[in-house]
Amino acid sequence: MAGTNKSLKAGAVVFKAGDSADGMYLVRKGELVVYFEQGGKEVILARIPEGGMVGEMALFDRMPRSASVKASMDAEITHISLDDFGKLMRQIPKWFVGLMSALSGRLRVTNDRLKVIEAAGGTVPPPAQGVSAKPYHNTLRMMHTMELLWHRDGSKDGKEWNIARKVIEDELTLVFGDPPQKVKLLLDILCSEGVLGSKLDSYRATTLYMQNRAALSQFAKFVTTFTKSNPKLREIPEAIPQIMKLLVKIEAKAPYDQFTVSLEELKDAGAAAQMTTTNWADYIPAFQGFGDTIKPTKTSSESGLGLRVTKGEISTLARHLAVFQKLSLHQLD
Repeated sequence: MAGTNKSLKAGAVVFKAGDSADGMYLVRKGELVVYFEQGGKEVILARIPEGGMVGEMALFDRMPRSASVKASMDAEITHISLDDFGKLMRQIPKWFVGLMSALSGRLRVTNDRLKVIEAAGGTVPPPAQGVSAKPYHNTLRMMHTMELLWHRDGSKDGKEWNIARKVIEDELTLVFGDPPQKVKLLLDILCSEGVLGSKLDSYRATTLYMQNRAALSQFAKFVTTFTKSNPKLREIPEAIPQIMKLLVKIEAKAPYDQFTVSLEELKDAGAAAQMTTTNWADYIPAFQGFGDTIKPTKTSSESGLGLRVTKGEISTLARHLAVFQKLSLHQLD
């Protein structure tokens, strides 16, 4: 591909945030840094070593530069202009160009959201004095940040979305200022309960993966819904996961897509499984926090209490509840 070669001295600016797009740059020698300015300080977003490229998103979406780039040392670069790239694109199917444009837009949004987190020197500020943090708010922020990092630094291998565990650990520790042990424990819990998978790569380094890329966001949505409906529950009473286990078994035998279970039926099934059921009536309202899949309902039984269940998501909710219970037991928030 044709291009224009340039030599840069250390500190020379390639482009600034807000500049019009003029193409991409290949690093032939030296290093470039991607940064933005916040409160008179420079926040480094990435380092582009020899052989790397920068500014490639602008080739597809033609949007103004979202960050600034300069040479961190003497460097040599090749500038691929929009015109140069346009000549190449005439040989590539339009659907591929459209795909790359969509992906560049998503990556740009991801970078913008991460910059907000990193703007305060890489640490998420604590809640203002006198303002109570929402239950598990910090844990939720960690999971949302993990999802962003997966988009930015992850890769796809077949059906799996992979990212180095060390990348997640280092970034979360830096951004949130929590002890590394806390971040490691969160990842261990997510892996042990199947929200994330864990394996060794060819270099024997631990890699995290998701077969379902929405796994983290689905779990975060569950935590948000449950805590909003049960704001006083900082820990998960054993009765709730016990009832969930019974619902999973009942669902497997239920002939219809929806079914209703009375409190009395649940207590009979629980007693048969040697569970203590005396206070289960107190926890039926807590199932309001399970979205549309499980809802408290009135029944014709003696207590008048029961649960209306829609089949299909019970097993996923049971797994999410098990993860949430472990988080509460270890007091990660």
